[in-house]
Amino acid sequence: MDTCVMAVSHGSLPFKEQIDYFRGKVDLPTRSWTDVYTAEHDYAFVVAGAVKRDLLADLRGAVEKSIANGTTLEQFRKDFDQVVGKHGWQYQGERGWRTNVIWETNLRQSYNAGREAQMADPELRKRRPYGIYRHGDSAHPRPMHLAWNGTTLPLDDPWWSTHTPQNGWGCKCKKFMASARDIERQGLTIGPAPAIEWEDRVIGKNSPNGPRTVRIPKGIDPGFEYAPGQSRLTPAVPPLRAYDPLPQPVPGAKYSATTTGLSNRRLPDAMPSPRTVPATRVLPEGLTDQKYLDQFLGEFGATESAPVVFKDVTGDAVVIGRDMFSNTPTGPLLIRRSGVARELPILADTLKAPDEVWVRLEWLEGQSKAVVRRRYLRRFKVEGQPTPALAVFEVGGDGWAGVSSFVQEAGSTEYLEQLRLGVLLYSRPE
Repeated sequence: MDTCVMAVSHGSLPFKEQIDYFRGKVDLPTRSWTDVYTAEHDYAFVVAGAVKRDLLADLRGAVEKSIANGTTLEQFRKDFDQVVGKHGWQYQGERGWRTNVIWETNLRQSYNAGREAQMADPELRKRRPYGIYRHGDSAHPRPMHLAWNGTTLPLDDPWWSTHTPQNGWGCKCKKFMASARDIERQGLTIGPAPAIEWEDRVIGKNSPNGPRTVRIPKGIDPGFEYAPGQSRLTPAVPPLRAYDPLPQPVPGAKYSATTTGLSNRRLPDAMPSPRTVPATRVLPEGLTDQKYLDQFLGEFGATESAPVVFKDVTGDAVVIGRDMFSNTPTGPLLIRRSGVARELPILADTLKAPDEVWVRLEWLEGQSKAVVRRRYLRRFKVEGQPTPALAVFEVGGDGWAGVSSFVQEAGSTEYLEQLRLGVLLYSRPE
């Protein structure tokens, strides 16, 4: 057995690769467990139904405490109760079941991802190039998992890409590295890989974002058909697509729905009807950057020297201040250069009273990290203008961007579909 690299089980001593993997995630609000799927978990920490950033951060802290310090499920439950009480979170499911799912899945999958990081060491793989599937001591063994016990394959065999444990809720199976001598000593045979029979499963029947069909190998629960942490260990294949800037609507252009980023779920429902705004919400041309800045900050009660923390319709916070319009705290303002100076009041309206709020995970090209961005959408109609318009305010850990347009295509289905991507956190009732 792979004693050379075998790490202690989760819930015991600290395991560096496991801790590094977990700390490499970013907090992503979600409404349902189906909003983030398979390898997306390599980049995002999620708790289904936790949409507020502060709540998610505190839940993450409780999980990380267990991973880093080896605390027990009972200690996690005490921390969980404190977080729930602090935020008044109304979560779904019974406490015992919910805390066990959060704790067990995060600890076991981060442990498995840490093991994958160990197994990726080139020198170690030369000495131990094989993987052995070992069934865990589950209370209710799955017949197919039992059948896979002892399966021995090269570590680069494609079978591992879908069958590396954990392979279901509560699954305790593991994968161990082995040398040819280990295999001979244990009386095992290398290959062939068990045949994979695929099946379609419908998930998220009660999800706010609606059901969808996924194709998985038989014997594996939906969402577990991947190798934990493996997507981070394949530098030749970018794990997420590079971030696409907000698409600019162009008169006469044809748009196609894109699938950039993670968790790109889209709803078929139409956005709420446009709301009419006074013509004064569009500022005159030719104002100074300072005038435009004062107008925008004033919408939130902020000033150039006193930023404010604005809470959006989901309860998340956005800091409103001068830094939004400059590269440095004392640098020059860059408002007119942004192209949306005249529509800043409408962008403020979009942040304060959006039609929809979407959140998605994006990859920062060249920085090897992911960020979470919130996208606020609002359709509106300016008095005296015959054409509905669209405003978009997007904010993330790397800054914000805004778009507004009066061209007809801004209200088209194709253009909207480019923007309505990710997890829908809020939709304004008509």
